[in-house]
Amino acid sequence: MKYDVIVVGSGPAGSTTARECAERGLSVLLLDKAEFPRDKPCGGAVTVRASKLLPFSIESVVERVITDVHLTHKQTNGFTRHSDDELASMTQRRNFDMLLLEKAVESGVILKERATVRQVSRKATEVQVSTDDETHTASMLVAADGANGKTAEMSGIKQDFWQQVALEGNLTPAAGFPERWETSFGLDVGGMPGGYGWIFPKGDHLNIGIGGWRYVGPELRGNLTNLAKFYGYDAKDMWGVRGHYLTIRKPESPLVDGNVVLVGDAAGLVDPMTDEGIYSAIWSGQAAARSIADYVGGETTDLLNYKRDLESELIPELNISLRFHDLFQLSPGLYMWAERRTSMVWALARRILRGDQTYVNVMLGHKTTGTVIDFMSDLVRVTPFLQRRSGLRDPAPPARFFVRESVQS
Repeated sequence: MKYDVIVVGSGPAGSTTARECAERGLSVLLLDKAEFPRDKPCGGAVTVRASKLLPFSIESVVERVITDVHLTHKQTNGFTRHSDDELASMTQRRNFDMLLLEKAVESGVILKERATVRQVSRKATEVQVSTDDETHTASMLVAADGANGKTAEMSGIKQDFWQQVALEGNLTPAAGFPERWETSFGLDVGGMPGGYGWIFPKGDHLNIGIGGWRYVGPELRGNLTNLAKFYGYDAKDMWGVRGHYLTIRKPESPLVDGNVVLVGDAAGLVDPMTDEGIYSAIWSGQAAARSIADYVGGETTDLLNYKRDLESELIPELNISLRFHDLFQLSPGLYMWAERRTSMVWALARRILRGDQTYVNVMLGHKTTGTVIDFMSDLVRVTPFLQRRSGLRDPAPPARFFVRESVQS
């Protein structure tokens, strides 16, 4: 049987793409190397803005609803910020991903589990995907196999990412679930170049982790031990400790190549400021499905509408988030000092987490401030001293100011 679409990877990006393609009447084969439900390294926070994208409720897999954030700097005494509205839902990825996958199958998607892709062969109007014991054919292919996926590489597509690395584990408090974390999660900033530490509450346990740029990998174990101790726990009591990579797309990394589309973490669509990828996974899956349906239906001759959609809406958000990230990492302590006294950063973060505000709208609504942010971000990326202060070892070319000057000269 020849399918309209083969999707490799059944996480949020893959399940969303597959479901929305099937709802548009396309025949869809969804392949995954795992058997579901399966666990996945992730803090498991689904922001309100991410859940708003879905046409169904995720309430059945929500274990905690977050309204508060406790902020600390380099594991010192911090402060708590409160929201009258829900900010995020805490879930476990084995349950959240299973829900999305069930919705895809209900829509008519054919699922094959324990199907590791070994080879991809491409022609102009056809792809063949081989697993250990079968070869499947489709008009096009979606690479949705995450940060460690090989589907794009097997398709002859060269990706270009920055990589971050994180280490996390779980802890079940012996004295019962602590009241302080019932509706709050903790963030510790300034202690890890490019990242942060966290404590996220689940139904009956806590998820504690820390991450940053890939080069900090050898330091993660010791830093996780210290972070657990700071929060009042012994790292020896942690279970399910595991590491994982996060991918942040560089400007020219491909989103589509012929009849192959990349979505979610496989495309490097992680929010640099928050390291959150579920929103972009769902968003890119929906955009991919629209473009795929037009392509398979003969309304377009290519899949470039997907690239255009991302470049006009999602990519600008991620680019601005990267600029915010550069400046925040330059001096996290300064931002914490300002936030403790003004709550301005919290007010903005709360609106973004809820989807009531976008990074782009922040820049458009405060043009002078936006110009300063653009300039300073460029300055960080061309100045060795500021690069070191921000923890950058592989900076991207500057966004606008210094690029323009170099072109003119």
